[in-house]
Parts: sequence; C-alpha cells; structure tokens
Amino acid sequence: MNTDISENLSAFLGQLAPITYLKPRVEANKRVAQPVYTQQGVTIVGLKTTTSRFLPVSHEGHGIETYVDKIELLGKRRAEFECRKLKGMERRSHMRFFRELTAIYGKQPWETYFEQHFDKACVIPNNLCIACWNCSLFGGMEAGKHAAQARIRFFDTYSVQEAEDCIAMESSEEGMGIGNQVYEDVNKVRGSETYHLYEYVKAGTVFPFITFIENPTVLDVTGYLAAIRRADVHGYGRYSANHGKFTTRVLSVATGFPRFSVLNMLTWAEQGDVEDHFTGADKELQVRYDHQPKSIILSLEEIEQLEGQLEPAFREYLRILQVS
Repeated sequence: MNTDISENLSAFLGQLAPITYLKPRVEANKRVAQPVYTQQGVTIVGLKTTTSRFLPVSHEGHGIETYVDKIELLGKRRAEFECRKLKGMERRSHMRFFRELTAIYGKQPWETYFEQHFDKACVIPNNLCIACWNCSLFGGMEAGKHAAQARIRFFDTYSVQEAEDCIAMESSEEGMGIGNQVYEDVNKVRGSETYHLYEYVKAGTVFPFITFIENPTVLDVTGYLAAIRRADVHGYGRYSANHGKFTTRVLSVATGFPRFSVLNMLTWAEQGDVEDHFTGADKELQVRYDHQPKSIILSLEEIEQLEGQLEPAFREYLRILQVS
C-alpha cells in the first residue's frame, strides 16, 4: 500500500477487513465467496445531480405513456429513485471496472482469468459465479445451490426539489418527452401511432444518497467509489443508454453505521446547509456514526488519498488469488 497518507487515513484503513477475506472458499468442489463477519462497516454519503433527462421508473406505464415514480414525503411531492435501480446500475459499473482491471493486471482476457480463479466467466444477472469480488460485495445466488450474501446496502432516495419543479410532465412548461416505440419496424415510415410519451426528471435535480458496506476491505470501498463515477457516465434508470447521466459529489466516507437518514439530508438540503453538515468546521457535531471504539471520518482531501489506494489494493487481491 502507498505509505504517503495522513495519520487519520491510516487509522481508517486500520479499521477495515483484510483483503484476504475476498479470496473465495471451496465448497463441494465449487468456489464460493467467503462469509465475512467483522462487525465493521463504512458509510459513503453524497449528492447525485442529474445532468440529463432521468427516468426513474419501476412500473409499466399506461398505454403509450410512462410516468416517473413520485412520492409524498416531508410535505412535498418528490421524484423517487428506488435503491434497486441504483444498485443494479452500480453493480454493472463495478463489474465493468473489475473486468478492466483484471485484464490489465492479470495480463490476460478477463474471461480466462475468471474461469481460472472463479470457475466461470461471471455474467450479470443470470450467470453469476458467486465467487468473485463483485459477487462478494453485491451478493448473488445459484438456484438451489450456492449463495453469496450482499455486503453493500443501498437506500431509496428522493429529489430535493418538488416534483412540479423538477419533473417534465404534461402540465409543465416543457411537457412530456416524445420517443418512438422500441418494437416499431424501422423499415416503415414512422407515424404518430409509433410515438410514446414519457415524463422525465430534469437536469439539475439533486438526490442525496447513503451507501453502507458491511465487513469492508479497502478494495470494496475504493472500488465502489470508482464504480459510481463510471455509473454516472453510463446512466441510471429507463433508457439509460441515452439518459440518466449524473455527477456525484461524495461528502463523507466514514467507518461506522450512520445515525442519520436520507430524510435528514433532504431537510438539510432544503435549509441550504447539507454540505456544511459534512464538510463544515463543526461536522463531527452535525453527523454521527456508530462505531467501536471510534468512527474515523475522512476529510475531502483524505477521500482523494483513499481513492489512490485502489490499484495497489487490486494488485494485492490478485496476488492473494494466486496463493493456493
């Protein structure tokens, strides 16, 4: 590991689980991710801001129309971003990054490396290996056979802005978006019968988020931070190939369980001081984390230092996999 780090970050790293816990065990001649129980955790907190149209949709539309998920919360109607959508995209982003690093540092195609060390090339969501780093963190199962319990926890989140201000809908100035049905015959002339209408969350809408990792290694934490940057570019929600782009500002990385919720963050955001709760001079009095003996809260500069530990940690992971 890089030794050019602050004393506080060194203490943070000292509270994490060893990377050796990520090496799969053998069960009935099958490699399976180890169950890890350290009673430790890391909380990552931040703000995600839309930079394009975003379609958080968890249900079928009505006829040719699709509607953004909405909820009445804290006296406002808000856009709702379900955590299963968040987890799904970030898991795929994490796996893409995992494969890229494997090809670079494993010095062979990722499929070959996975077959050697995890029994098969892990594919999300229908052919999971249940043994690799991605499966160890995000969980998975083989029906009737093996399972890996997820160690990462996501929370539903909601727009800081009211739905009437942040969602383009029939009654708004922008009106609903217009697209083409995906099943249309591209060889035919497009007519109005091929159109569909959809609501969307506008660019500039803010969603606070909290992610918690149980039994974390430094590779889990740094890998997740890298994965959310990739997911922001790939997009979230329906039609994410073209929509659902974000920027993410990480406000806090700390050991321990959060003693606040997304609802608290919504209230702070409406008061205009959500960032001050995490980065202000009195931040330790504003937000708390349960941890024994004491939570280690990283500064923004230390978070950048932490992200620099990713590649050394990944090389150590590959080294451990080579050990019989």
